[in-house]
Amino acid sequence: MGWPLSIEAQQAIAGSFVMDVKCTVYSPIYGVLEDLPISGGQVDSDATSQVRRTGQITADPRFWNRSPGQLLSPFGSAVQIYYGIGLRSGDFEYVPLAYLSIDESSRERPVDGGADIPVKLVDFSQRVAEDRFDAPTQTVDGATAVAEIARLVRDTLGPGIALVDLTGSTQIAPVIEIERERWADGVEKLADAIAGEAFFDQINRLTVRPQPTLADPPAWSIRTGPGGNLLRITDTLSRDGVYNRFIASGQRSDGAEPVYAVSTDTDPASPTYWGGPFGKKSRFMTSPLLTDEDQCQAAADAQRERGRGVSASISMKVVVNPALADGDVLDVQDDDAGRSLQIIDKLSTPLEPETEQSIVTRAITLPSES
Repeated sequence: MGWPLSIEAQQAIAGSFVMDVKCTVYSPIYGVLEDLPISGGQVDSDATSQVRRTGQITADPRFWNRSPGQLLSPFGSAVQIYYGIGLRSGDFEYVPLAYLSIDESSRERPVDGGADIPVKLVDFSQRVAEDRFDAPTQTVDGATAVAEIARLVRDTLGPGIALVDLTGSTQIAPVIEIERERWADGVEKLADAIAGEAFFDQINRLTVRPQPTLADPPAWSIRTGPGGNLLRITDTLSRDGVYNRFIASGQRSDGAEPVYAVSTDTDPASPTYWGGPFGKKSRFMTSPLLTDEDQCQAAADAQRERGRGVSASISMKVVVNPALADGDVLDVQDDDAGRSLQIIDKLSTPLEPETEQSIVTRAITLPSES
């Protein structure tokens, strides 16, 4: 889910611009440091990973932890990272990249001097996943799936975690037993049941949204040629992880026949058309949260949409746009391969100037030939 930019910032990133980075550190013991000096790093976003946002910063050696409770300690400190876009006015527009928990800090130094401190960062889904249940726990009877996702997260991180629900779902979550894994068997399964996904956004809001599709409006245009922002591109074709039929079914404990639904790639123009040259390759998902055929169909359709076209994966190096996020749709205009819409799966944004942004996308079809 990309971040909105002003018209001035959009104009700036269309050409050459000055960048800046700000890091605000929040420590439960030390307090708040508004502007941590750093010399580099990056923020990564991966829609295929449970921990969606990770990062690394290289901090000033003056801030090395001399005790577990200090500023860059992995025992409760967090960092909000902003990417600044230099505007024509001389001001900066700061775009939040991620709010991340400190996972590890280390240093290697000569005995007679200091050295920069590499700090590894993860988003707060990692903290939720680490909070495993002592004993099997049931979902709340009569609560919606979205409400249960929020409850599972807030029980770990506290009631102050904001919820952004973009699904509008009012589907009641059936009572299920979560044996141990709060995130994988609770949050993710509940999101799958409403054909959605759950993650923490750039400012640490718990976000529940429908699975992104190519029907979503493009967030940015990327193009080759004079004045273009596409610097390098690599096309990869693979059958790995590609399916053309998805079967979603419910689990029943009362002996009744389980409900199920099938979603198949029936587009004859698709390279993964069921029964076409690609062949037939099915993927199954089973969840106790799927209690009727409509829910099964929605879940199967969402999984098919998510998995369509991953055989046409494209890696790009582009001029940095810090407002982009995984799940955004790109309008890619390539003088050699033609024009196509693609969804961002992975994104890496550098925290130093004159470094390219890395994007990995998936597309429904291969870009058309010119």
